[in-house]
Amino acid sequence: MKRILQLSVLIFAVLLCFNNDAFAQRKKKKKKSETDEYFDESGGFSHRLWYGGNFTLGFSGGNFSSIFQLGISPMVGYKLTDQLSVGPRVSLLYTYYKIEIAPNDIQSQDPLTYGIGAFARYKAFSSLFAHVEYEFENEANFIILNGDLEVLRREQNNFYVGAGYNGNSGGPWGYEILMLYNLLLPENTVEVPFSFRFGFTYNF
Repeated sequence: MKRILQLSVLIFAVLLCFNNDAFAQRKKKKKKSETDEYFDESGGFSHRLWYGGNFTLGFSGGNFSSIFQLGISPMVGYKLTDQLSVGPRVSLLYTYYKIEIAPNDIQSQDPLTYGIGAFARYKAFSSLFAHVEYEFENEANFIILNGDLEVLRREQNNFYVGAGYNGNSGGPWGYEILMLYNLLLPENTVEVPFSFRFGFTYNF
């Protein structure tokens, strides 16, 4: 009886070791390297994409004039690696400008400024990133000509370099703040070369 019990315990121990070894082999086969997981196309093209957008909202008034601006700049990033991504960006800015040119002569214009470009972004840390961007912009400016408020359009190339901060609570949604410098801003302009942006991201 004692030998039967010892033999049973021995057989049980051998079977337990064999089962653990087989489970470990299956787990090892199922586990993929980081490279294999990254190039796994089972999730399709979309699993490397992230989305974002910056927003503009402003109002000011004085000197017999007022201006209201509302803009949106959607962007889509493609992750070449976990740190580096590239993609397109489009900007649309609606401006409503009203001015009193003379007593009882109030005129207004509401043009649209638009731009299209491409960007590259590198995540230096989990929340900090470097950002470079080229943009072709068609900008609407205002001028008073022969007593009438007119829209003067100007085409301009912009090249921004800078950095930003992206914060999230561990989920796919996050917010970002960027500070950029325009290297191609003409010298004969009153515009400042710095650009500050605020927006939201998804899956960045």
